[in-house]
Amino acid sequence: MTRLVFSVAGTVVLAGLVGCGGGDDRLADLASQVTHEQAQQNQRLADASKAIAQGSKQLVESDADARRDVIQLQQDLRQDQAQIGHQRDALEVERKAIARERRTDSAIGSGLVILGLIVTCLAPLILAGIALLGLWGQPTQEEESHILVEELTNTFVSEQPSHPPALLPPAASSPDRHLSSEAPDQDLE
Repeated sequence: MTRLVFSVAGTVVLAGLVGCGGGDDRLADLASQVTHEQAQQNQRLADASKAIAQGSKQLVESDADARRDVIQLQQDLRQDQAQIGHQRDALEVERKAIARERRTDSAIGSGLVILGLIVTCLAPLILAGIALLGLWGQPTQEEESHILVEELTNTFVSEQPSHPPALLPPAASSPDRHLSSEAPDQDLE
């Protein structure tokens, strides 16, 4: 754009010099005024270009800062996500350990209940087996003497007369017995 302005200004100055004979001061004043205005416009264009360049530079710097901030935030986010991932993995390991422990505790509890039921069911059989083993063993001196005493007692009782002695009255002739035997019969009817 500045080239266009310079070429227009140069054309105007040349036209003014070529078309006029030498004595016209007005044309020279016009040419110097156009040149002066052209210089001012060029200065304004240069200032505007500098302002645009500075604005562009600031924009690029702001964009670079924003990108650095975004990159830093992304890195922080990735670190947070990694930390959350590690914590999630630790919780998963702990959850599996607790589940395994519960299964083990449940299996142990069930096993103990079943073992208790088996022992309860087998206890009479075990006691009977112990008693049978005791019968097969050799009797001790005390057991032999106890058996002999029982046999002698049974023999003595079997040799006694089965009739009561004559000194006692017979059971049927007692009047009190007769009354007491009727009373229960009446209560039954």
